[in-house]
Amino acid sequence: MILNQIFATILQTILILLLAPFAVGLTRFLKARFQGRRGPSPFLPYFALATMFRREMVISKSTSWVFRAAPFVVFASSLALALMLPLVFRFGIFGSLGDFLVISGIVMLGSIFLVFGGMDAASAFGGMGSSREMTLAALSETSLILIFATLSFVNKSFQVDNLFGAQSVVAHPYLLLSMFAFVLISLAENARYPVDNPATHLELTMVHEAMTIEYSGRYLALLEYASALKLTAFLILIANFLFPALSSANLSLVGILLALLFTILKVSVLCAVLAFFESVFVKMRFYRMNEYLSLAFFVALFGLIVTLSVIGLNFDYATIWAALAIFFVVFLFGRVRLNSILRYYALSSIAIAGMAYNLALSSEPTEALHLWIFAGITIAIKVILVPLIIRTAERRQKLTANLQSFLRPASSYFLAIILLLVIYCALHRSAVEGIIAWSNMIYVAVVLSVLGLATMIVHRNVFSQIIGLFIVENGIAVFILATVKSLPLLLELGIFAVVALSAVILSILSSQIREQYGSTDTENLRNLTE
Repeated sequence: MILNQIFATILQTILILLLAPFAVGLTRFLKARFQGRRGPSPFLPYFALATMFRREMVISKSTSWVFRAAPFVVFASSLALALMLPLVFRFGIFGSLGDFLVISGIVMLGSIFLVFGGMDAASAFGGMGSSREMTLAALSETSLILIFATLSFVNKSFQVDNLFGAQSVVAHPYLLLSMFAFVLISLAENARYPVDNPATHLELTMVHEAMTIEYSGRYLALLEYASALKLTAFLILIANFLFPALSSANLSLVGILLALLFTILKVSVLCAVLAFFESVFVKMRFYRMNEYLSLAFFVALFGLIVTLSVIGLNFDYATIWAALAIFFVVFLFGRVRLNSILRYYALSSIAIAGMAYNLALSSEPTEALHLWIFAGITIAIKVILVPLIIRTAERRQKLTANLQSFLRPASSYFLAIILLLVIYCALHRSAVEGIIAWSNMIYVAVVLSVLGLATMIVHRNVFSQIIGLFIVENGIAVFILATVKSLPLLLELGIFAVVALSAVILSILSSQIREQYGSTDTENLRNLTE
């Protein structure tokens, strides 16, 4: 048994080491073909790595031992993935060490030392790329842990060997959400489109290349090889969502040959998919990366929620909806682009509709019907109609993309967090608890109302004032859900009609303000004199 494990681990590692440069070369070759070019040979990376290993290194005098150690640590972290993950065979000799938290830590370790190496050279590009890499890593690692946690609930194990032990997506279709999130995170972790362009050296777009730009010779070869190993490992893990690795306890000559051929086929097919994707989609601007990685996080989170509901664990969904309603408004609070602000307002409104739906599940039939109607109209009015009205008014006025604010995004987020803490402490220490029982929804109602008012104060544009007013209205709606649950149907319909009519009237007023005064900046309007 132990000999089988050792043999499987050695065989898998050798195959991944040999296959990694081919995966990079095949992606480049197919990408060129999709774009109508002849393209380089798929085997060119082998010659490129051999050439770099023979070249002389040029190292800046300002570097320290960190610069020299970084390539070896980065390569070792990628090699550890080939040794510990169930890529070709399961239950290798190091499989018992493959706890998903350990795997996430190894991935992060490689990213951290790559960042250290980029900064240690004291070049402008290295510092810029390191800053961007840490921003992406901080957002992506959380999603990666959520994905592995979801799989651990399904397979009842924290070992990565067991997470891919069954045909997960085939046997459990609800894991498609987690698989989609894993694809998004894999693109970010491997510096691929739409997060990064691995073939560019433009200072405005590069992330990974900026950190390796000061390396040369065998150090650069180690970094390029580590990148190829990491890409190959993630591609095979994606394929193993559908077709898991072979168990090392049942090794036979035919089984080994089939496993090796099947692994090569997996990598080839996914390289073709990756090349096609990179030929169709363009790279996103860096300031939109938080939206991309937030999407991955929430897809992974919803995948976890769906999985917990399907496998029958008792889970407090009201808390999740409450947290999402606040989380989206906090994101909105620091945004300066109108489209992003409207998007997060719509997502927060969806969470409020989720609260109403959650309440309907435990209410009397008549009251539940009102709550379902409340949830449906909330989505129709606040998620679709109100953002559409405001966006149409903005396009007619041909405003600039950014809305003015008194605070920078980082300061806005800091202020929002302070407000969350102050409200939490104030509600627990106030006499409100003696009148209305404490609940998550009461906290959400107060937070939304305060953040809506803060949005109107911090942001200077008329459109920001309008959205802040609608956030306050969302807080009032949550307060009604937390206290009386549902109002008479006619009154509810009247309130929603007022919300829609208010969006129209306020959009018309903003247009008239711009036509008369030539600006929608409240600071400029405040300084007007007759």
